[in-house]
Amino acid sequence: MVSSPSETVMPFDHAATFELKGIPGNIIQDVINISSDGTFVAVAIGYGFEEDRARPVTLLDLSPPSSVVLAPSPTSSTVSTFAPAGIFLEQIPVDALVEGFRLNPEFDRLVFDGSLAGAGNRRGGQGERALSTGTIDNGFGQTIVQRLKPAEEISFLFSIVDSGTGRELQDEPIHNLASLGKSNGERPFRMLAQPLAFQPRSTIRLQIVERSVGIRGTLFIVLYGYKTFGGGARPPSVQPFTPATQLTQAPSPRVIPFDYVASLLLTGSPGNRIEKEIPINAEGGFVVTSIGYGLGVETLDVPLKKNTETVNLSELLLTDFPSSALQDGIRIRPGFARVALLGPSLLNGPLSLEVANRVFERMNRVEDVSFRYSLFDGGSGREMQNQPINNVAGLGIANGDRPFKKLVRPMMFLPRSTIRINVEERFGRGPLHIVFQGYKLLSTPMPTQEFPQPRRARR
Repeated sequence: MVSSPSETVMPFDHAATFELKGIPGNIIQDVINISSDGTFVAVAIGYGFEEDRARPVTLLDLSPPSSVVLAPSPTSSTVSTFAPAGIFLEQIPVDALVEGFRLNPEFDRLVFDGSLAGAGNRRGGQGERALSTGTIDNGFGQTIVQRLKPAEEISFLFSIVDSGTGRELQDEPIHNLASLGKSNGERPFRMLAQPLAFQPRSTIRLQIVERSVGIRGTLFIVLYGYKTFGGGARPPSVQPFTPATQLTQAPSPRVIPFDYVASLLLTGSPGNRIEKEIPINAEGGFVVTSIGYGLGVETLDVPLKKNTETVNLSELLLTDFPSSALQDGIRIRPGFARVALLGPSLLNGPLSLEVANRVFERMNRVEDVSFRYSLFDGGSGREMQNQPINNVAGLGIANGDRPFKKLVRPMMFLPRSTIRINVEERFGRGPLHIVFQGYKLLSTPMPTQEFPQPRRARR
């Protein structure tokens, strides 16, 4: 593609979002508006689903188990209230223990008393928080704990219409698996057979027909491509960029492969926003050709806060678990169901502490991390997408089972400019690493200037 001197080309993603209700046959529409500042050329398409996996759980009898003798407290003196710190494990239904449960993040201030149970920074996710001993109404027993259902594959039909030309891009609605593949990001983004240009002020209309029963959440459909700025009304060339021409050139010592990394700490608090700015140093410009990311999860183990040699699972309180695990979600390990359960509704005991520490696992798995991100070029002052995009829809799955996302157009960041990353947490905890892969264009060294030697004075 040959651009005019006044034309700027940068990679850009246009996303459409749909709130699915889990009702087969439900029709949802969204419109992508192409801004007036340039033409958008779509080269590939992908999607991702941000599923709402939380389901309400009604706690069982809120009185302490008969095997536990407690001192008189506000919790035991009245049957109309209970304390979050006084919830026993056996008061949570067994199906929630097997599938997974967590404390409802919407009642964060009600469940925790604001103090730290261990050293660390509360917002940084390093410290363990203390559950509240204050009493709350029994009505919260139906909402304070959530069951986390397993993730399911979504099914829907979709169609796309270019409103600028009035043309549909398919002869009938297409099933998502047949056209785009799985929604969990374990596949390359689908390249369009021919890039498609959308003129300024035009629109792209997308329609979804739900096919799955009871699956709720936010669906993202993303068109990947690039925008041209400053080209006027002249139609842009839509040949996709291929770096093959660069590979035939002789290597230059002034061009070196280089990665810029943004490290952000996810706290496990849905809705929490994090911002990171990467400064481009002054020694030369930086060209981004692809983006990758991953979540660093240290362990899935849930060690109990017990010093006894044996543990009775039915007598465990929620305070015996790390608060971070209760926020992330925990479940009985699939291979330990016979160890943990005596029957359909009975917990086992006594167990040795070593075995009890292995019964539960966190649900903070790499492949389940979910967040929305947006990228901003501080040098030009331009966003690189029309709205925050789901990580799976924009980058693929987080466990590495996908190729790195190649930018359709390399993005040039000038020396002393910045790359700003904004992240809105949805699910997951741990260090998040977003890597901008590319190469550096080292500046040409200034030529050395020889000065004449001073003359010696005559004697």
